[in-house]
Amino acid sequence: MNDPRHLVMQDTITKRIRFTRAGIEAYGREFAEAGYDIRRIHTWQEFDRATDAAFELQMRRVAQTTRGQSALLDRILAGLPGWED
Repeated sequence: MNDPRHLVMQDTITKRIRFTRAGIEAYGREFAEAGYDIRRIHTWQEFDRATDAAFELQMRRVAQTTRGQSALLDRILAGLPGWED
């Protein structure tokens, strides 16, 4: 994984962020699959929402193939997306 400091740049005056080419490569596809256009993310709050949505999507995908195969894993992941009751 790239050094996170090289993935996002922040304007020191406006505080808006933009992703470097490496950041787009690292996050672009995941964010797009979760419904976010990485080129339209300009604040840390928007980044957090995109990250949360991408995480939820990934967890739901893992749950589709993994949930129910291990009672221990199901207990550990209980409450996470895909494992909620």
